[in-house]
Amino acid sequence: MLVRVTAAGICGSELAGFKGTDGLRHPGLVFGHEFLGSIAAVGEAVPNDGVIAVGATVTANPLRSCGHCRLCRLGSPQLCQSRLLLGGHVDGCNAEYVVVPAASVHVVDHLADPNATVFAEPTACALHAVALTTIEPGDSALVLGAGPIGLLILEVLRAHGVESLWFTERNDARATAAEATGAVRLSHIPTELTSQVHELTDGLGSDAVFDAVGSSSMRLLAATLTRPGGDACFVGLHDADSVLPWRDLIRREVTCTGSFAYTPADFSEAVESLGRGHLRFRGEVVRAPLADGQAWYERLLDGHPAAKVLLEPRSADQADVRTPEDKTDEV
Repeated sequence: MLVRVTAAGICGSELAGFKGTDGLRHPGLVFGHEFLGSIAAVGEAVPNDGVIAVGATVTANPLRSCGHCRLCRLGSPQLCQSRLLLGGHVDGCNAEYVVVPAASVHVVDHLADPNATVFAEPTACALHAVALTTIEPGDSALVLGAGPIGLLILEVLRAHGVESLWFTERNDARATAAEATGAVRLSHIPTELTSQVHELTDGLGSDAVFDAVGSSSMRLLAATLTRPGGDACFVGLHDADSVLPWRDLIRREVTCTGSFAYTPADFSEAVESLGRGHLRFRGEVVRAPLADGQAWYERLLDGHPAAKVLLEPRSADQADVRTPEDKTDEV
């Protein structure tokens, strides 16, 4: 299906690709895997059942798997060795149009807030991470880093009924968004954070700790601040390698779980939960013309605090009439 792109998000993983350091994206590739748009044309091989018509508002699962290998058959298509990511392996949605398989498309016109589904991909990542742990309503959880994924993990945990919800974040603007989930900000300084968590948990540690940063120091904190028998979930991909205190982890029976992407079921749940208002993306959202895309990649790499930048393809005359203030609407 050919989709006319309405808005395309910039993901943190693409910033490394922009610098040429993520090992996946290469020059000439069109970036982008988070988007909202409308159907512009339907391929001849797509069944003509009228379910998805030209003009329908849609988003799409950007992760494609083969569907028949052992990992796919085991229910983990996100781990398929032949998987393809929109904007990673094939041209993505930082463009006026993008081509996606019909099976990946989700119509969102029926939802109360279809525009919110532009955040479906990172929300699916958050849903998947939480589902991989044994956390239950009434438990405690600590999220290290309140960037887009950390912020959405907090949102999912809140909806899951986690009562003691804590986070760390250096950036004050992102911390404000995280606090809107009901979470309590703790110190990002390791020694202070360790003391705070021990005081809050009678020295045991949190039932679950989610590392949404991926630096070696954050991974170490996630491992050491998880209670005996608890879950340390590693989501961030910043550093390729890290050293963890394995003897201590073994003696405390801490379950260490890596969380990568999401399943199709996670993506479907994200679309419905966002569109029906059960989950929200609470961070600052900047809307900017697609023509300003490179400038926004550079601003984000320079530390701009926006939680998400949405690039909107539009004609040059439309872009010209928007003031800088218009480009930083918060939703």
